[in-house]
Amino acid sequence: MEVNGDELEYLAAFGGNGASNRISRPCKERINRIKNNDPGFIDFVLQSGVANHFSDLAWKLIGRYIAENEYLKSILMRTRLLDDAKMSIFFNELSRGNSVALKKLELIKADFGINGIRSMVRYLKKSSLTVLEISHNESINTVCFELLLGSLSGGCIESLRLRCCDIDSIAAFENCTLPHLRLLNIDQNKIHSIPSFRTCKNLEHLSLEGNWIGRRGYSSVAKLLQEENPPVRYLDLTFTGMRDAEAELVASSLKQNTSLNHLRLEGNKIKEEGRRAFLELLNDASSIKSTCSSNHSIRLLELPRSFDLNVVRMFNHIDFAIQINKENAEDPQAASRMKVIDTQLHSNTRMELSGLQLLEYYYSSLFPQIEPLLLPNILSMMGEYHGQSELYRMLIATVPELVSIVNKKAALQQRLSDNVSRMDAINTEYAHQAATLLADYERQLADLTAEKNNRAAALHAENLDLQKELESIEK
Repeated sequence: MEVNGDELEYLAAFGGNGASNRISRPCKERINRIKNNDPGFIDFVLQSGVANHFSDLAWKLIGRYIAENEYLKSILMRTRLLDDAKMSIFFNELSRGNSVALKKLELIKADFGINGIRSMVRYLKKSSLTVLEISHNESINTVCFELLLGSLSGGCIESLRLRCCDIDSIAAFENCTLPHLRLLNIDQNKIHSIPSFRTCKNLEHLSLEGNWIGRRGYSSVAKLLQEENPPVRYLDLTFTGMRDAEAELVASSLKQNTSLNHLRLEGNKIKEEGRRAFLELLNDASSIKSTCSSNHSIRLLELPRSFDLNVVRMFNHIDFAIQINKENAEDPQAASRMKVIDTQLHSNTRMELSGLQLLEYYYSSLFPQIEPLLLPNILSMMGEYHGQSELYRMLIATVPELVSIVNKKAALQQRLSDNVSRMDAINTEYAHQAATLLADYERQLADLTAEKNNRAAALHAENLDLQKELESIEK
């Protein structure tokens, strides 16, 4: 039977002679499904152990088969063998196709540089990609980034990840338009300044972990957060060299921000002043008005912690404010109301918050802030939420003359009852602090366990491919 030219090429690359004989059977089956335009095959993964045996012809044919495929949606290639030469061969074929099915391309731990990026340009300018990742590649520098971003400008890209590369500037964002970009992850680079992202109107997730962006970088971040209706919902500034001054700058920029929900700041040198800035951001105890105008949008805040007692107390109040924000995520007015009730209208809490925020505390300072017509409602609310003992303290502090007409025996009995309530409050606070610490420990342990399991699973999957490859060699 006569074999056409395409089949001869396929047999030469994957048929079984020479290096192609060492390509595992599962890999050959996946390539064959791409070649045959199998509608049930939409995700292609190529690991390092399998790619070791690919000839230049194999890379060429894979590019051609993907270009002609109508169903493949996702490609993940994780191999150091993907260098500039292989990229040129692969993308030269891929660029000739018109497939709009491919939406996700991940090139991880590859070894290509500027020439590899150049080979992608023609394909990227006409592609329908929405997700692109090029990570763990130290050959990707700022020049590569600028060329890549120019190729994506005006396109469909929604998620862009360039982690663990050698990029020191992302100023190219000022000269391109990415109207659909929602996620940008440029962790573990060498970036020292942050652009305005004015051309990325839908950027919701910004991750800058591991970049020491400096004072200018934090100023740019603060400016971004202070814009009218900024789109950013998630911001990761982990291990970016933040100190107290920068923490205060970022906290100040969030006073009017109602968009940001998640803020990660672990791994920085934030101490008492920086932590206090975020406590005041979430629940400013200086007045009822200030509490009402605090930030009610942040629902996750990760700061460096310690087991120092004062730090633990501060985090108890931070965590409590965050919890109120979470429980009232759709109703910031309800969050405002609960913060006033639970802090301003509770003497012990307001006293501790005032101390943590370096405010002068005296009980009667609360009442000049309340409209006289509202005072009966406030008194009723205090009795409902905090009990009669808190109401009694409020009245005595407000009207000292009442002391002269209070029965002394009844007052002593009330004081005894009050002390019992305070002891109960101390026990409750202890239980809350213990539960908070335990929950934090369990969360960190769960994250660590999940990371271990994910890494182990990835290695196990690679070992299965390698084992199959060994078995095919032995046969």
